[in-house]
Amino acid sequence: MTAAAVLEARPSGAPAAGAFEGKRLRLVRLESFEPAAYIAPEHRAAYDRRFVTLLLDEGSLRRGGVGEVIRAVSPRGERFALKRLRAMGVGDGDSGSAAALRASFDAEYDAHRALASLRGFPRLFGRGRVEGDPVIVMEWVEGVTLETAARALAVDGAGRLSPLVAARIGRDLFDLLARMAYLDGGLAHRDVSLRNVMVDTSRLSVADQVEEGSFQLVLIDFGSAAPLQDGDSSLTARYGAACGATADYAPPEMLTEDVAGMDGLRHSPAVDVYAAAGVLYALLEGRPPYDLSFEARERCGGLSAFRMKTEFSPEPPAGAHGAATDVRAVLAAEPEVAVAVGRAVAELTDAPSPHGIRLALATVDGQLDALLAACLAPVAARRPSSAAMRDALALFCSQYADNVARALKGEPLAPCPLGPAAAATRRGRRLRRGARMTARALSAAVAVGVAVSVGVLVQGMSVTFPANEPWWTGPLPGAVAAAALLLPFVGALAARGRAVPTTLGLVAGALGALLGAALAGLLTALTAWPTPAVEQALYGALFLATAAPLPLLVADRALTPAGAAVPVAPAPSRPVLPWIASSAAAGAPPSNIGGEGAGSTAAALPDASSVAAGDEAEAAYEVVDEMSEELA
Repeated sequence: MTAAAVLEARPSGAPAAGAFEGKRLRLVRLESFEPAAYIAPEHRAAYDRRFVTLLLDEGSLRRGGVGEVIRAVSPRGERFALKRLRAMGVGDGDSGSAAALRASFDAEYDAHRALASLRGFPRLFGRGRVEGDPVIVMEWVEGVTLETAARALAVDGAGRLSPLVAARIGRDLFDLLARMAYLDGGLAHRDVSLRNVMVDTSRLSVADQVEEGSFQLVLIDFGSAAPLQDGDSSLTARYGAACGATADYAPPEMLTEDVAGMDGLRHSPAVDVYAAAGVLYALLEGRPPYDLSFEARERCGGLSAFRMKTEFSPEPPAGAHGAATDVRAVLAAEPEVAVAVGRAVAELTDAPSPHGIRLALATVDGQLDALLAACLAPVAARRPSSAAMRDALALFCSQYADNVARALKGEPLAPCPLGPAAAATRRGRRLRRGARMTARALSAAVAVGVAVSVGVLVQGMSVTFPANEPWWTGPLPGAVAAAALLLPFVGALAARGRAVPTTLGLVAGALGALLGAALAGLLTALTAWPTPAVEQALYGALFLATAAPLPLLVADRALTPAGAAVPVAPAPSRPVLPWIASSAAAGAPPSNIGGEGAGSTAAALPDASSVAAGDEAEAAYEVVDEMSEELA
């Protein structure tokens, strides 16, 4: 059967109330099917039967430049994605263009097949023909594009995401790109954009992934992918636009055919690093780094997209906190950051104003500026690797709450450097964390071991309390003696409280241990023991119990990472290009076009010295309480 029939149908294996109920499904036959991987001859017929007859849900159709993707389901209820090549815009006599499109489609299939075994890329089942058109059969990713997810997760009217959420998405996106280096010879996607990254919601919803702090991202559409070697990119050229890349996120080398040597630069992972940084910028700002609309380019003197990206730097992102007129409204949409602010404020003597909180959060978010600036460099050789960006963003995310506390206290932030420094920083953090855990375990083991041993030895021993004027005489419960010997350890933890990494915490903990030891020693001295040797042994055990919390206190103070200055990006050698659309809307001319040292039009942040301590009486923990009530 080669002709398609329109049916009101539901797959036999699908549930009665499934996703296809009530939809018009078109029955098609897949011909000349070729599996993507080797199938043993005895299993080939059964494998092919899964794809011979498919029902297409035309309501799910998504069209591209020369192709379309549609959801398909087999009679057994298996869901697939069918990518179909349609030679639109190619005349009947233009056989050369048609052949180039088919060759491009075959190259996309080969690129996808190389990546299909890696996590974060759709599985590939094979290819064939439907009604004479070439098709690729792949996994249907149940989820939403990053563009749709970003709209749902925005925390302000401009479409900005929480900087912490955006950084986590960026971390997982760069991790996905880093996996492409596992392939022999490597591969560059060359069209990373908000529409070509999906959030897989088959296991967890987008909201649940935000709560977990980890995102199941899937990279789709390999029409522009190419191996990491010099080659001819003409097969993927589309109507004068080099390689079909999305201009808003593509690096300069993907946006011109007129500059010599650009073709070699297009076969590089640096292309994807630039585009992924553009995606992260869009998540932070609600828009791409450059306004490449016709109006914007006309306002810049008719510059091409290539010249705009090579001659000007984008505005540093203001972020949701830096651009906020009311930081409380933003924090209400990001409870994790609100909790971090609340905990940090609880440790301060004077609660900062909401304006001070905004300044502190914007200072922490500013660490992303240097990372984005490095990735958006017009020279490909100066961009960091995907793995380096992943590591730097992972550090930014893991240190975010700690850096919020540091910023509110006016202390230097813990850095998130790029390159080998990031790996060394992470190794150092792991080693320090391991040493702290070891010291804590040793302290607890000594304290508990001494207490339990003494409790067992004095169990049932006949004692009198107090010795001179007895209130009680009889066998001593071992649990009472054990509890008394735990007083130094408990006193140390109670006295230190939340001041874990500070000198004050160390001193307070030591004093707490001494106070607990004094109380335990007093109880020992007031008790009449059967022999003096027993009392002397108890004092020896009390000395060990008093010393037990010291390794814990010293390790927490000495092995907590010290604050370090945030690496500052060097001043850009290119003038900063403002976002033209916003400038035009505000009626302000782009006066810094072409001027050296041009400033950013992002929301300006005041200097910390200009923030008065008594600006507003409302404290951050009160803000958090209000938000908790609203979220409840």
